[in-house]
This record gives sequence, C-alpha cells and structure tokens, in this order.
Amino acid sequence: MSTVWKRLFRAAVVVCVAACAAPAVSTPGAAASSAWAVPVLMYHRVDPELVAHDPITVGLTVMTPAFEEQLRLLRDRGFHSITLDDLWTGITERAPQSGREIVLTFDDGYADNYTVAFPLLRRYGFTATFFVVTSTVGTRDHLTVAQIKEMAAAGMAFGSHGQHHVDFSTLSPGVAQSELENSKRLIREWSGRPLTFFAYPAGRFSSGVVRTLAGLGYRGAVTEIPGFVTAASRPYTLERVRVAHGDTLVQFARKLRLTAP
Repeated sequence: MSTVWKRLFRAAVVVCVAACAAPAVSTPGAAASSAWAVPVLMYHRVDPELVAHDPITVGLTVMTPAFEEQLRLLRDRGFHSITLDDLWTGITERAPQSGREIVLTFDDGYADNYTVAFPLLRRYGFTATFFVVTSTVGTRDHLTVAQIKEMAAAGMAFGSHGQHHVDFSTLSPGVAQSELENSKRLIREWSGRPLTFFAYPAGRFSSGVVRTLAGLGYRGAVTEIPGFVTAASRPYTLERVRVAHGDTLVQFARKLRLTAP
C-alpha cells in the first residue's frame, strides 16, 4: 500500500471511530425510538457565593443564579426528570424514550444540596439523585440525617458514594465490600427507600468493584465518562454530563445538544 493510501486509510478509520463512538442524540420533540439518548447531569455544589476560592471548590460549584437558569431552560424546553431506576429499565428492556427525559445527580452530599438546590428543584418541578458519603453525614457543610429524610419524603432519590470518598479502584475486595455494604445499609435506613445506585468517587472504578456492586444488589453506577446514556450503555458504567462552574447558559444548552437559548 502506498504512503498516500495509508494516510487516507488512517483518516477514514479516525472518522469512523469518532462517528461510532458518538452517542445517539435524541432532541426534545423527536419521535421515540430505540436510538434514544438521555443526559445524566453531574453537579456537586450549588451556592449563592463561593465558600472558598481554591481551584477544587471553585470547580465543583455552580452558582445559584446559573443553576436556576439551567432549571428554567430545562423546564421551558419540555424536559422532565426521571430516576436512575427508570433509566436502568430503559437500558435492560430496550424501552424507547421520548427525548425529553433528563436525570440530575449531585455528588458528595454537601449541605447546599438541601439549602439551595432542593428548594429550586421543587420550584421548577424536578427531582434528583444525591450520592452521599456516609462518613460525612452530619458533619460541617454536609447533609444531616434529618435533611435526607425530608428530601426523600419529597421525592428525591439517594445513592451511595461510599463510606469514605476514596479511590475504589485501589481498594482490596474486602474493604470495597465493607464500604459498599455499610453505606448502602445506612442510606437505606436514613431515606426509607431501597438504594440501587452508586457513584464512583472521582469516577474511578475496576472490574472487581463492578462485581462487588452487582453482588450486593446495586443495579448500576454512574461514572465521570462524558456522554449521554443510551440503550447501548452498560448499567455499571453510566455516562454523565458534567456541569461546570463557568458554563454559560449557551454552553449548558450546547452540552445537551440544544439550540442556544
């Protein structure tokens, strides 16, 4: 094969891989089909002002006005929130979606999830799943058991983020089992509801952790792999769309494959 043809062949492979890897896009108003794609939004903190100015805190914080704008846009574009269990059913049963579903998730269990995000979610008619680190519940700047109970009673869902915010891909099988089993039991007691999903801290996981999750009855887990969840997604490695601190409303809409507001 000549050098020119080799270059053309490699270019074609790159284009094909990019096209095949892209998630199927389902826009509001599109006919329901097996090629659906649902965005799972990933948040951490929502605050009216930054509680600290270090890069990590800034990066994890979506400011309150921006968050409210995002919820308003989702409502005005006809989106409605579904649970991760609904999404699991869509994957396992290949159930078609309308193109207007969205899942909102929050990692770490910060207190502002209750004081700021929770009231706004209710105002705009959305629910969300909150992934809690059980060792931090009741500590400074984090959710309390009473707040978890109130949010669960109002229709919010809870998942595990472990007993501790650690890299689960490095844990021994026994430690991972303990982390996942104990956190699941505690959050189930606090929320009064079955707990079926896990969020990998920092998005890190391994095949061993996946096996442990399945053995403990978790239906699935969310990652930090970017993209939409589709019928081809794997329940224990679900993709998410990170909402960043500096996202404008136009950038937020673009992440959801929407036209600019």
